[in-house]
Amino acid sequence: MKHVFLLALLCAITFSGTASAAHADHGSIGAGVVLGKPTGLSGKFWLSRKDAIDAALGWNFEEDLFALQAGYLYNHPIDVSSGFLAAYIGAGGLFEAVSPSDERPIDKIYLSGRIPLGLEYIYEPISFFVEIDPLLLLYPGLGFDFGGGVGFRFYF
Repeated sequence: MKHVFLLALLCAITFSGTASAAHADHGSIGAGVVLGKPTGLSGKFWLSRKDAIDAALGWNFEEDLFALQAGYLYNHPIDVSSGFLAAYIGAGGLFEAVSPSDERPIDKIYLSGRIPLGLEYIYEPISFFVEIDPLLLLYPGLGFDFGGGVGFRFYF
């Protein structure tokens, strides 16, 4: 996971000097898959050229938890010859819970704040993204962790 973060950071720094108002036409709704922490379904809804809402519903296989996350993303377009590339940063939340069994209800719940950092490349109608999420564990106790992953989305 450390290598994914370093790659994303290196790409953002490398391309930040060539940033301009490049914008590819793409749909405002993206749906796809993310592999990482969590692994599951991923969605992104563009509010404007730079603002978006993302969400993921899946499973944290590392700790065997159901996961639901969502947040706001600020996208910084990066000039590329074709398609649309953006580095992004955001803020959001993560809800995780131990799966209930037939005998008992959900017995463990975790809440975290997240700061997604990533890159997304859209080549209509598909996009590829890489993301690292520093997490501030809020409940049941304070702590620090990382999430994130790689994935793709189809835009329509």
